[in-house]
Amino acid sequence: MSTDASESRLEMINIELVDRNPDNPRINFRQAELDELQESIRRFGIQVPIAVYREGRRYVLIDGERRWRCCLKLNKKEIPALIQEKPTPLGNLLLMFNIHSLREQWDLLTIALKLPKVIELLEVELKRSPNEREISERTGLARGVIRRCKLLIELPDEYKQEIKKELVKPRSKQILTEDFFIEMERALTTVERAMPDVIPNRDKARRVLIAKYQNDTIGNLVQMRQIAKIARAEYVEADKGKAKRVLTKLFAENAYSIEKAYEDSVSAAYSERDVATRIDGLIDRLRVFTADDLDPEVRAKLKVLGKRIEELLEE
Repeated sequence: MSTDASESRLEMINIELVDRNPDNPRINFRQAELDELQESIRRFGIQVPIAVYREGRRYVLIDGERRWRCCLKLNKKEIPALIQEKPTPLGNLLLMFNIHSLREQWDLLTIALKLPKVIELLEVELKRSPNEREISERTGLARGVIRRCKLLIELPDEYKQEIKKELVKPRSKQILTEDFFIEMERALTTVERAMPDVIPNRDKARRVLIAKYQNDTIGNLVQMRQIAKIARAEYVEADKGKAKRVLTKLFAENAYSIEKAYEDSVSAAYSERDVATRIDGLIDRLRVFTADDLDPEVRAKLKVLGKRIEELLEE
């Protein structure tokens, strides 16, 4: 990154000479947040200068678009700015990504839409495709965030547009959120890998799940993870044929829910695995005790447990 904030200089510049950075990944500025910042600037002024670089006789924003927008609405003539050296195209993007990672949280789609360009420019610089670690180090993004972004990048454009519409709304009013699409894509990918013949048309499966989520047949996002558990039925020794049948029914236009599909196929198997895991943990803990170490309450509970185990084994 060629831009060095230590070499910048602070000046008051004509606000009308400042242009938005066309490569700024941020696409949404929620009105409530802008109103709050605008009122703060009206009362106390700009507490943190914007950052810009020169482009001919004008300036291009590097950081501080919300402050700049608010000052325009307040009809301010000048704005304090740190004037920096013009960055390279890659440096410009990386600088904004790193500013984001240190400060405010962008919407994930904001990052996803610009990440392919960052990767493309890194490929030119490195003369090869950057790996996930290198992308993380250069952008300041956690590797988990990069993986989530890739799921959004691979969505068809119509769904990206749907997310954009939702992002304009207050968070409490959003329904088809970024998280919804990420959970859905993860689930569908797992099904396609484990049972490729269950989803002949991925987009049709998407539309069915979206409709069921909108009409509350799917109650919450966490249930999406149960789809992946059904697809992995053989890992808990559940009936794979039954799992395929319930998933085929789930991806059809009907009132069949994820919760019911899970109950009808793998719920018992996962419960048994969970019990087995807990028993293993209990056995490990009990190994450190002798009979003399146990207080009366623990002894009583172990007797109840032992009796129940005997009943189960005799059934």
